[in-house]
Amino acid sequence: MYHFFNALSYGKTPWVTTFETSLPRWGNKNTRKGLELIAGASCKKIIALSNCSADIQRAYVTKNASELLATIEEKLMVLHPPQVCPPIETIKKGAQDKLVFTIVGSDFFRKGGKEVLTAFDRLYKNGTTDWHLNIVSKLHYGDYASRSTLNDLEFVKKIISGYPDHITHHTSLPNPEVLELFRKTHIALLPTYADTYGYSALEAQSYGCPVISTNIRALPEINNSDIGWCIDVKKNELGNAILKTENDLISFSDHLTDELERTLRGIFDHPEDIAVKGLKSFKKLEHSISNNTKVLEQLYDEITGTGKS
Repeated sequence: MYHFFNALSYGKTPWVTTFETSLPRWGNKNTRKGLELIAGASCKKIIALSNCSADIQRAYVTKNASELLATIEEKLMVLHPPQVCPPIETIKKGAQDKLVFTIVGSDFFRKGGKEVLTAFDRLYKNGTTDWHLNIVSKLHYGDYASRSTLNDLEFVKKIISGYPDHITHHTSLPNPEVLELFRKTHIALLPTYADTYGYSALEAQSYGCPVISTNIRALPEINNSDIGWCIDVKKNELGNAILKTENDLISFSDHLTDELERTLRGIFDHPEDIAVKGLKSFKKLEHSISNNTKVLEQLYDEITGTGKS
């Protein structure tokens, strides 16, 4: 049997596929054929990375081939991606005179980077100066969600350059160095406009680093107010932020900035919450590898008929 990611098979060999948003990813002209392949005998399972993705798939099938929904529904399951966690004794944060925050992502503006910088700029100007912000990003702009411009890039560069003792900007880092950065970080930031999943949140949580995120797409399944901080934004029925018009974008950005500032002020007022949320976020992930493996092994055994009798 085969196990694909975001792909389908025309062959007769049994197959399963894991997907981020919906299947097929072929464009409207070939949608019907793709859904017929999923409903066919060779496809044994389609595995959504989140409940949000599963709901998007159901809506997609209903719109394009509703008579196949019952068949495809029987093959649809949800399995969140696993995350390797280091030994718990290695994730304890040492005493520091500043709270350390980290934001990671090439599409800096889509990840909410402009709003993060604006919020920290406000904090500093109002007397909250005991913080350090790490940025790992190429500062790409013009993405589909934020529709950021060169002016936005110049705006964030000005803020970054204005805080040489408070902001460290890495254009890029190898993943092991990003993980080491999370190990030394108190709070990770993913106040994103749009993300299919939010993998950097998982990486941060695996190092006992709670996350400030928005509540779009799968993020409420990864992060919540018990293990982190989740900023509510206006969403459509599929969990995407409402960003259609220029006014939508302005409203989203203003709201996100205000909520980030409010959340950060609350953290500085109650820093004792950080370790509690960090430990809870770590424990939520601690057994994800073994649980994920067990589920897949059982699925493969059922498909191939090689399970223990």
